[in-house]
Amino acid sequence: MNFGKYNMGEWMLAGYAWLFARKPLIKFHQLLFHVGLRGMGIFNYQSFRISGESYLIHKLLPQLFYTHSELVFFDVGANEGTYSESLLSSFPAASIHSFEPHPKTFQRLEDRLKGRAHTFNYGLGETAGTLQLFDVEDTAGTSHASLYSEVIRDIHYKEVHAVDVEIKLLDEVVKELGVKHIDLLKIDTEGNELAVLKGASRLLAEGRLSIIHFEFNEMNVISGCFMREFILLLGNYRLFRLLPNALLEIEGRPIITEIFGFQNVIAIPRYHPFLKENT
Repeated sequence: MNFGKYNMGEWMLAGYAWLFARKPLIKFHQLLFHVGLRGMGIFNYQSFRISGESYLIHKLLPQLFYTHSELVFFDVGANEGTYSESLLSSFPAASIHSFEPHPKTFQRLEDRLKGRAHTFNYGLGETAGTLQLFDVEDTAGTSHASLYSEVIRDIHYKEVHAVDVEIKLLDEVVKELGVKHIDLLKIDTEGNELAVLKGASRLLAEGRLSIIHFEFNEMNVISGCFMREFILLLGNYRLFRLLPNALLEIEGRPIITEIFGFQNVIAIPRYHPFLKENT
């Protein structure tokens, strides 16, 4: 039913606002807001299962790959290797390349994977060179390490320590390694995800990147990256948020897409048969 330029649903919501938009109910509305976010795959960081990563690695990826032989995975921002190790549990024959720029964290990564993956002590970005990596002071490397000092200072409220690290372009790295195609590119770089993808412009243009998994969160406020930029850069892909046991496509107005809270985003090529069969 239409009521002038507004439909019945909009009038009902307007009526709710008129009756219940009151300061004493603010905590109730905040609760509803946060419950809704979690239902949309946002802020579900509490465990590997709740975040959807278990579903991704053990259920979704086996459906997405045409073949399970000669798979190549890149884990960018590998930290201590938890993600790489999970990939190995489902794809023991895959060739995994794990990148971690922090020297102390990298040592733990190497010790953990013990030759089961190719490990590299540098980061990836849009411009090659030496940059400062910022982390929590007086630690031996944390999962919060970022190329943006504000991530440590303004989001985690910690004192900052800096270490010089090497940064390379993914386009150049695959050339060095002789890699023709990447079946899965995972990026968790605390706000630098878009820069990593920009450093893979040739791979994207040539269709040599299949599935892309990246985090989008409050660090993107610091780096100044909107979800819209990922959508535009990855125009040949459809983007989805990971739910604990499903995918939710990212589409619609900015109020739905531009939410700066932890979320796992999966980019799947538009031509992929999985999308025709399951969406």
